[in-house]
Amino acid sequence: MKKSTYKQGFTLIELMVAMVIGLIVLLGLTKIFTNVSAMNVSQNGLARLQENGRFMMMRMKNDVEAIGAQPCTSISMDSPQVISQGFAARPMYSAVTLNNGLPTSGLIDPQYLIQGHECGLDGSCTPDLSVEPGGNSLFNIPTAGTTAGARAKMTDVLTMRVLKGMGVLVDDTITPSTNSVIQLSESPIADNLSLQADDQILIANCYKALITHADILGGNKLSIPEATDDPLASVSWASKNSMTQVFNFTKNFNTVSYYVALKQDVSNSDRLISTLYRVEDDNDPTEVIEGVERFDVFYGVRFNDGTIGYLSADEVHSAPTASCVTPPLVPADFGLDPMGNELGCLWRSVFAVRVHVLLNTVYNSTMSDSESYVYSVDGFQEQLPTTLPSGIDSGKMYRREFTETIALNSNNL
Repeated sequence: MKKSTYKQGFTLIELMVAMVIGLIVLLGLTKIFTNVSAMNVSQNGLARLQENGRFMMMRMKNDVEAIGAQPCTSISMDSPQVISQGFAARPMYSAVTLNNGLPTSGLIDPQYLIQGHECGLDGSCTPDLSVEPGGNSLFNIPTAGTTAGARAKMTDVLTMRVLKGMGVLVDDTITPSTNSVIQLSESPIADNLSLQADDQILIANCYKALITHADILGGNKLSIPEATDDPLASVSWASKNSMTQVFNFTKNFNTVSYYVALKQDVSNSDRLISTLYRVEDDNDPTEVIEGVERFDVFYGVRFNDGTIGYLSADEVHSAPTASCVTPPLVPADFGLDPMGNELGCLWRSVFAVRVHVLLNTVYNSTMSDSESYVYSVDGFQEQLPTTLPSGIDSGKMYRREFTETIALNSNNL
């Protein structure tokens, strides 16, 4: 009898069971892969959001801290008899014509060194962006709208004047200062000043601050042509003992504005991204960060009774003059009338800027279009994303508020 060589295989039922098990395993792996991918997208979005918020606050902090900076410009150096009544920062005097949003000449009130604008849902701002003096007079902040390049509605604008760069000390130990000539401790064409023909300079110490032209002479000397016709442009007071310094006003005194505008997404021609921009003087705006949905600025001010508060730009600008601090003291030897309190005088007493920003992850980072968030400017209740005031779809993104209170170095004891 022959031995059978037949071998039995899998039955149809066994094959179907194996296929079902395989499909279940495959679906499980697919689910795991999908979840891991979604988690990776979420983590990348949150990391981008965190980094954007950190970088933005650091960038703004560098500018805000330098608002109105001058040698000895801390309020503790000026008018100690009225410090208890509020700030008494001194004004600058300009012997030349200015075109940077400050008063064109004469006494420069410190209130014009910072100017905020509260902007609403319709895009209008209070005070107006072109307010003079104080506003950005260079017209490089776009009008509000819903197209690429337009300023985003319901986002504030902040303009400030900052003095950066190194000054050079006046050295009168050998050659005393005269009405129209001063000697410096180093060459005016060296790196610190980099002075060129027609540049304006700022000469300042703890008691005076003068803006004028300067002609370069030999032996590290500067000649002040305005002193010939304007006795207030005399520089005979400039001395090493009073720590008088000279700055290149043309190159290092900058008008800086921050605003939010809409830009085209390079990867999707049908999509706009709300972006924070920084513009300096008449240069082209530079992008700071993307994904800025809200930008609200409040100003810490001190009132004439010694109390403090945080106000929006329109509240600061329209505050009653009776609430303003003691006007800046004009140097006695100028022979000019004392300064008074007029509309906007509360800007003089701004000692801090509180910035609130609502950021998103720029690109979709979650599976849900209803991720809630809290923006304290609107209250502390949770909100659901809706179409933005700019008209941009809210997308499927995480959102987070960043807040920073930045002190002005020049207006703090």
